[in-house]
Amino acid sequence: MPVRRTTLRGVSSAAVLAVAAVLLSATGAVAAVATTGDALPLSPTDQSVSDRLDLRSVASQLGTDLSGLVTDAETGQVVWAGSEVERQIPASTVKLLTGVNALATFGPDHHFPTRAMTGTTPRRVVLVGGGDPSLSRADLRRLARATAVSVLAQGVPRVRVDVDDSLFPSPTLARGWKATYLTRDVSPVRALVVDGHRRLDTSLDAGRVFAELLERQGVQVRAVARRTRPAESTLIAETYGDDLATQVAFMLRTSDNDMAEVLHRMVAVQTGLPATWEGAAQAQVAVLTTLGITITPGSVHDGSGLSRADRLSPAEVVAVLSRAHDPAYPQLASLRSGALAVAGETGTLGPAYLRYRSGPTSCARGLIEAKTGSLSGVIALSGHAVGADGRVKLFSFLLNQVPSTLTTRRAVDKLAATVTGCW
Repeated sequence: MPVRRTTLRGVSSAAVLAVAAVLLSATGAVAAVATTGDALPLSPTDQSVSDRLDLRSVASQLGTDLSGLVTDAETGQVVWAGSEVERQIPASTVKLLTGVNALATFGPDHHFPTRAMTGTTPRRVVLVGGGDPSLSRADLRRLARATAVSVLAQGVPRVRVDVDDSLFPSPTLARGWKATYLTRDVSPVRALVVDGHRRLDTSLDAGRVFAELLERQGVQVRAVARRTRPAESTLIAETYGDDLATQVAFMLRTSDNDMAEVLHRMVAVQTGLPATWEGAAQAQVAVLTTLGITITPGSVHDGSGLSRADRLSPAEVVAVLSRAHDPAYPQLASLRSGALAVAGETGTLGPAYLRYRSGPTSCARGLIEAKTGSLSGVIALSGHAVGADGRVKLFSFLLNQVPSTLTTRRAVDKLAATVTGCW
């Protein structure tokens, strides 16, 4: 079955009108449709891209379920559209929503705290997780040094380390997650993790690392256990990880599932909703709504895109990208350059993944920044590209029921290379 396309050739199209409405509501950009309902004519450069996408979007390697959209980032004009409002399993494309939401909620300069606090007696120290997915061993070392100074000054040579990760509830599987994802693809979501360790219990793992570092400072540790800090606890020391813009960029470039899920929960915490799957999903919709972006409640169930129950359309994804490229939202500016994997150079589009390294896609090396997505039977690629006219184009290609992961991924890379006009 051929892909259902809506192309722009100056003729009336209800689908183009619908896409224009989505983009206008999300970006406030100039409409790509005239008041008569007819599509505005494309520039010769964009028309060439549209014509080539018409031909290449029906390649057998793409299967029969491609949906896609390409627009001009500045004007919102639709360059090419095919089944653009059809909702597909988006895979890791969901991380674009997670990154936008986190940056919009906290701002790019925000840092999450991790604290060492007093317990019920000087012989108990509580390591309190603050939802910082960038917490490092070096951060815990600083906490251990300050804690050792505090307890040794009180004549306490031996302590118990309690781990408080109560900021999030006990972990469960998200809707659409397979049990086999743990710990192959993601850790159970907790508010405390060090060095991105993939563990069944990242909180106790962090507590053990902290205990080891305390012992190196001359404090003996008799046990590590999970226990909520007492109400009368006081601060011993605190440390802060990377700024949020750095975290989001790392999460997007490397497609880090663990970081995505923690940030997803932290948006819920900040917006006053429960740090559950349901609360995080509500927060996701609510924050996007404040940005003028509408997605259907219940269409996305996690922050990483691992869920096979997630559904997004290219039009919705491009609306999110459009907001990130809107200069009226400076808190999202870090997403415009360097936050996504660069074709043939970095992250999941880098040399290790053998993408954009040979013809015909090698001509697009460095011209595309995008978020990849891959699940069984699913391939996705969404981001921005520099066109032959020097203008930034936004695109989203979502494919379900793919015939072959490798060959389909290469075919999708060809579509993105086509957007640049280099091939």
